[in-house]
Amino acid sequence: METVKRCVKGTHTPWEIRCHLALLAMGYWVLVYLAWRGYMAERPYSIMTHTLSALGSFDANHNPRNFWLFSVAMIYCGLAMIPIILYIRRKFAVISEIGARIGSFLFILGCIAIILTGVFPDAHGKVVGGWEWRHIHIKTAVTIAFGFGLGVIWHWVLILRDMISRGTLAESGKLPYLKLLGPFTVTLPVFIGIGYRMHWKYLFGALQAAFHLSMDEMNMYWNLVQQDFRFYPLLEHLSIWGLTIFVIWFAAVMPREERQYVRF
Repeated sequence: METVKRCVKGTHTPWEIRCHLALLAMGYWVLVYLAWRGYMAERPYSIMTHTLSALGSFDANHNPRNFWLFSVAMIYCGLAMIPIILYIRRKFAVISEIGARIGSFLFILGCIAIILTGVFPDAHGKVVGGWEWRHIHIKTAVTIAFGFGLGVIWHWVLILRDMISRGTLAESGKLPYLKLLGPFTVTLPVFIGIGYRMHWKYLFGALQAAFHLSMDEMNMYWNLVQQDFRFYPLLEHLSIWGLTIFVIWFAAVMPREERQYVRF
């Protein structure tokens, strides 16, 4: 029980964090796979034409029988990832204590949004007032992108800043920095690719319409945003896979030795 309490607080040992990361990856993707198998039993599903959220939709044309498996997967992923983010914060504090706190806030915001995407599937049907399940789902999905997108960029900037100006981890040469920068090779190319093809002025219009529940206006703007994306669902899948790999890889290469914290 004491081990569980420590891990919940992010104070894993090296062996414990490896086990935690393995449980996160296996638990999440096994549940997603089972939801996918249930979807395939009803009608064809393709990452080229269907977003991942379609696996969690109880609409008749999506996954009415096994949508709940995807909901469980998202809730499990968000909950299991929070202690990992706390572990990253504790280890990352050797570079910047305040920077680590800001980064963990952004990541945990994304984790909470992941949980809520499972609680509120991408489906039709009233929840309360004029809000439908899909309305809340869209908001939480945007929050995931906001939290983890800014969080990844924030940590990247902090690492580069420390490597160039402070050298907190320079006792062993540049190897610690190269290890920490490795996970960014998965996410940053996806971000750059999406950002290059995206029409940003329409994106802001889509976000504003989404938060005002103007769904027809949001769909109009979103179609303009992705007009140069040949395969938007595929890009979404690549982003999610890349994010999963990033969190696991980033946590795995955190400095193992405890040093004095450096304030931002």
